[in-house]
Amino acid sequence: MSDPIGYIACLTCLTPKAIMQGTGRRKNYLYGRCKCGPDNRTGEAIQAQFKAFKSLDEIEAEIASHKQPQPEPLPEPTPEPESEPTPEPLPAPEPEPEPQPKATPKPSRVKQVGAGMAIGVFLGAVFKLAFRG
Repeated sequence: MSDPIGYIACLTCLTPKAIMQGTGRRKNYLYGRCKCGPDNRTGEAIQAQFKAFKSLDEIEAEIASHKQPQPEPLPEPTPEPESEPTPEPLPAPEPEPEPQPKATPKPSRVKQVGAGMAIGVFLGAVFKLAFRG
């Protein structure tokens, strides 16, 4: 692994990301490594970020400023508008309820399974007698 040529701030893990020059086929590209892992993207935008590396001291100061909580500005109180009297809505006539169709009771699963077993036993006996040697 080569020595870092500079650092940038990793805003994901808030640690310095070491920027190093690639070797071999990737010698034209920079890559970074931090606690998140290696970052060897070759797109123009990320390579421009990698080329904007700084010294370790500058990056540590930048990360320290990111770690400090930013004071949230207090929301300005807004004057409440005076409520105007609103006319009460007229009650809507209720539609007549439609008659519900009578629900037919469905046979339970136990009855269905029992009927299936009875049919199976009956057909089994019929086939056994019919195809007896």
